[in-house]
Amino acid sequence: MIDFSLLSKYGIAVAPYKLVRKPHEAISASAEIGFPVAMKIVSPDALHKTDKGGVVVGIGSSHEAEKAYGTLMERFKGVKTEGVLVQKMVGKGAVELIIGGKKDPQFGQLIMLGMGGIFVEVYKDVTFRVCPITAEDAAEMISELRSHSILEGARGRKPVNKAALINALISASKLLQGENPSEFDINPLMADEKGCVAVDMRILY
Repeated sequence: MIDFSLLSKYGIAVAPYKLVRKPHEAISASAEIGFPVAMKIVSPDALHKTDKGGVVVGIGSSHEAEKAYGTLMERFKGVKTEGVLVQKMVGKGAVELIIGGKKDPQFGQLIMLGMGGIFVEVYKDVTFRVCPITAEDAAEMISELRSHSILEGARGRKPVNKAALINALISASKLLQGENPSEFDINPLMADEKGCVAVDMRILY
C-alpha cells in the first residue's frame, strides 16, 4: 500500500500530492498543487502502475487534468481502486533511484539502494546492507553501484546531493527498524543537486 505520511514521519521528502475520487477534485487538486502534475491510479491490484497504464504524466491544465482522471478510471473499470493520486512533477533531469527493504529471516531488516524507475528489474544495479546503517555505510552503498559515476556527475550532469541521499538512506533504515515491514520500497526517489524527493512508494506488512 501507499503511505506517504510514513515517509514524512521519518524525514524523507515527498513530492506534493493529494488523493482524489471525483473529476472536480482532480481539477482543483491539480491547480492547488501547481502544474505540471502526474496522476496515478491507487489500487492494490496495480503495483506496477506504469506497465498497466496507471500513470499519466505531464498534465498541464485543468482540461488535461479532467481528461486524465477520466482516462485512468476508464482503464481500471472493474478493478478495486482507492482513488487517483495527483502529484507534482519534480526532478526534471534528476536520477531515478530506488531505496528498498525486506525482512530476512536470518539477518532481520535489509536495506537496498539501486538505480530505480521502470528499469530497476532490468539493470539490477543494487547493493544491500543490514539495518541499522551509519552515514559511512550509506556512502559505501552509493559508491558500490555500478552506475555511481552518474551520481557523481558523469557526461556533464550535475552531481547529486550526496549528503541528502545519505540522509534518505539513514531515514529509510530507521523506518525499516521502526515499522518492521515485510517489504518496502521508494521507487523512484528523484535525486539531483538540490536533494532527494520520493515520488512513489509501497509498503507491505
